Amino acid sequence: MIPDFIRRRGKLAIWAAALAAFVLLIFAYNYITKKPPYEILETAKAAYSDLDNIVVETGIIKPQVGAMIKIGARATGEIMQMYIKVGDPVKKGQLIAKIDDRDIIKDIEELRIALSKAQSSLNKIAVTYPQKIREADQDAISRRAKLKVAGLEMQRKQTLLQQGYIAQNDFDKAAADFAQAEADARKNEETVSRLKNELISDRKMQQDDIASIKSNIEKNQIKLSYTNIVSPIDGVVAEIQGQAGETVVTGLQVANLVTVIVPDKLEMWIYVDESDIGSVKTGLDVLYTVDTYQDKIFKGIINRIDPQPFVKDNIVYYKAIVNISPDDAKAVRAEMTTHVSIITEKKSHCLTVPNAAVKFENGKYAVYKIAARGKVEKVTVKTGIKGQDRTEILSGLSEGDETAVKLIINTTNSQDKAGPTGGKHK
Repeated sequence: MIPDFIRRRGKLAIWAAALAAFVLLIFAYNYITKKPPYEILETAKAAYSDLDNIVVETGIIKPQVGAMIKIGARATGEIMQMYIKVGDPVKKGQLIAKIDDRDIIKDIEELRIALSKAQSSLNKIAVTYPQKIREADQDAISRRAKLKVAGLEMQRKQTLLQQGYIAQNDFDKAAADFAQAEADARKNEETVSRLKNELISDRKMQQDDIASIKSNIEKNQIKLSYTNIVSPIDGVVAEIQGQAGETVVTGLQVANLVTVIVPDKLEMWIYVDESDIGSVKTGLDVLYTVDTYQDKIFKGIINRIDPQPFVKDNIVYYKAIVNISPDDAKAVRAEMTTHVSIITEKKSHCLTVPNAAVKFENGKYAVYKIAARGKVEKVTVKTGIKGQDRTEILSGLSEGDETAVKLIINTTNSQDKAGPTGGKHK
């Protein structure tokens, strides 16, 4: 039979062994499950390279000024024929639509008849009045001769009367004949003057009528030209808002009947944020992409910056304009959204790291440097220009230093606490 003190010692030894095993299990569990402060997912070395400083903005493709023409109708009437459809190429001066012109043609015909009559009247005046004037001049010569004879006769009879050879009645008759001849001569001169004035007046009146009729013909011919809708430029039909059989009324129809565009005359409007406009100027190189060609990078140059700002969503923007080359215009289209990188500065042979390697923490830029034996060290750095993929490092790193581009910080084991879930990704 085992004594009691030996039995008690055995139980204590068992409990001590169990407790030691439990402590060892806790230490083993903590050792196995303990996470390192940092888990590195991707690294890159600091290296010298050429770098472009970029400003990233959004833009939109637009037709250039004069590259999109909205053609309206200036004549009232029924559309007799549409000669084009959307997508058709057109040439400058090409007839694209016809409006009913019968009323205008009838008015022109009536005016031409009136013009012919007016010209005939002018021709008649040019023939008849000179003839009447010549006849009146000849009659004036005859009447002046008669006046002269009557005057001589009156003088002769006055002498005879004074000598007592004739009676008073004979002299009175001669004086009356002289007065009549004088009146006839004066009347004839007035007739000649009147005919000359009538010639001038009637000729001017007919000439004015002819000029007025010709002016009306010209106006109606201009109106007639309005019934022929022609393209003012070479281009492609983009939109049609009228069809044959519809009636257009001047001043009441839609603003445009046909829209013609020049597809290879495009420009890009870049919406530059007011915080970036200070570094953006004309002549800067631009790289841009569109959603439909995400792998293709297009190039351009800023041609101008509009001085007038505009506000959208309480943000002030300025519009920078880039002319698109004809070759690029074959790929992009109007109203496409663009993703733009404006190259504001270029540097050669500068120390750089990937953009993702640079973190902004507590108001400073930092890089997680991988030291010997995989130890991760947080290094404060001074940065320069930032390119599309890499950032310039002015101090804090050396060429060849390996940096963490992607890492997980286990915040339960570090000074940065992300909460009870344990870690945050950088």
